[in-house]
Amino acid sequence: MPGEKEWQSLTESDGRAWNLFESVGLASYRSENLVVLLGLGTSLGLNGGGGMAPTMSDLFVSVKTLDGYDRAAELAPTAIEAGDVEALLSACQMQVGLTDDEVTKRFLDAAEAVVLQACSFVDDTTDLGTHEAFLRKVGRRATRLARTKVFTTNYDLAIERAAQATRFTLLDGFGPTAGELFDGGNFDLDVVRRAPDGTLQLAPNVIQLYKLHGSVDWDETNDGVRRDPSPANPVLIYPSSMKYQQSYRPPYLESMARFQMTLRQPETTVIVAGFGFNDAHVVGPLLSAVRSNVSLRLIVVDPVLRETKNESLLTLLRLSDARDERILLFAGTFAEFTTRLPDMAPQDAHEAHDERVRSTSI
Repeated sequence: MPGEKEWQSLTESDGRAWNLFESVGLASYRSENLVVLLGLGTSLGLNGGGGMAPTMSDLFVSVKTLDGYDRAAELAPTAIEAGDVEALLSACQMQVGLTDDEVTKRFLDAAEAVVLQACSFVDDTTDLGTHEAFLRKVGRRATRLARTKVFTTNYDLAIERAAQATRFTLLDGFGPTAGELFDGGNFDLDVVRRAPDGTLQLAPNVIQLYKLHGSVDWDETNDGVRRDPSPANPVLIYPSSMKYQQSYRPPYLESMARFQMTLRQPETTVIVAGFGFNDAHVVGPLLSAVRSNVSLRLIVVDPVLRETKNESLLTLLRLSDARDERILLFAGTFAEFTTRLPDMAPQDAHEAHDERVRSTSI
């Protein structure tokens, strides 16, 4: 059976597991490419005045109250029985695409509005301490190395707010010119500082952010995608079986292409956290890289790894059992992983100042 190899605790007295974890963590910082893939699990538990991150079950309960639900239920009885909001919306999208069913169309529009609202929970009161600590640990790399690339399937603004709080600069496809329109070419830009002698130096604390499924503050306008806190035409890949096809259309195509390209690069470390390995369009390139990229290092963080029945995760467990030393599996939460992850660089003056201010009444 896969996964039969004994799990090692990071708290055991002889410290062997901890030494292994710390060495892998430090090696990942030195990789030419450091890639992070974050999923829903990294946002679960976040709380503030804007509410909490919704689970798929939460979204299903919410759409049950909408007008037209009975009609939608007729289209997908198995989805209703399983409480599967993704399957339900998939059936509705197919119905609307093939017919002029106005009842289903109104239900689908309302359901998508519910998803947008539920995922717009991050505000100034949300405790993003774990995200901030994670960015500090993975983002402060030597400027001679490629910038850390963070890919996320989440719509929320947790990464953006955490970066703002920790003084990180995000390169997210929205450039400083042309009205901040989204343009894939902007990922090739970087941030430099001019030294007193006139020489240019790459600025520290810069991360590239790729939102694979869109964002709650992306708006489709006549001339392209712009940021807007209240988008009139939200740019999101809503939960459905159409995610694979939609992810290969603009503006998502640029991020997916960068994801695939980076995974093929030598000396690449990938940290996957909070991701359920259920999205085929993301899992496919990842497992392909595991098979073909000999210098790839993969770290997977999942609190239920020991009990997983996901076939992709079972494949990784089998490789780990076969002593594939490129793969490290961490059976814990995103917060636990972040706490254990070693610091790459000491706290800089700005971070120390911010921490002092937050911890006092100034």
